Amino acid sequence: MRAPSAEGPRAVWTRRSRSLAGTWHGAIPSSMVQREIVETRVMDAPRDAVWRVVTDTTNAAQVLRGVEKIEVLEGEVYEVGLRWRETRRILGRSASEEMEVVAVEPGVSTRIEAWSSGVRYTTIFELQAIGPKTRVVVHFRGDPTEEAGAVQKSLVKLFGGIGAIATSAGLRRDLGDIEVAAAGTPNEMGSALQG
Repeated sequence: MRAPSAEGPRAVWTRRSRSLAGTWHGAIPSSMVQREIVETRVMDAPRDAVWRVVTDTTNAAQVLRGVEKIEVLEGEVYEVGLRWRETRRILGRSASEEMEVVAVEPGVSTRIEAWSSGVRYTTIFELQAIGPKTRVVVHFRGDPTEEAGAVQKSLVKLFGGIGAIATSAGLRRDLGDIEVAAAGTPNEMGSALQG
């Protein structure tokens, strides 16, 4: 895998089987392909302020325009084991997924997982202080957990064509909303948090 670019979106395909010469042989079924979408943004806000927004799951629906509702299922503070149901508007439809924090390095990174239709979805936020600003890199990927047509369809739908465009656009919108809240600049959805 390549290292993340300094700015902008990046999509990476990896294949699990490769010849010793490094060339691809034959058709590789979609169940053998993993896709990762990476978005990067340098935010005009200090790392601790960005971290507070990234880890404030209870107020995510007020900050992130794509999130309609959050229901905390287990846990009270942002730590490994915190679980919540998140309802988002995706491609014009509401969809709810159960999310769980599976790794936290406070102020630096966190990994969140969700399982749906035989696919494990992983979101990783990485924060790096750059003087008074913060570089945030978000990785989003889907890994099949079973060999089935529905799994392949889910991955193709999410990462193929319009799904990849919508996913990248959603991640960029989330990063913009996080920056607005962390910088203390109210927007239509996050103004209630600024008071």
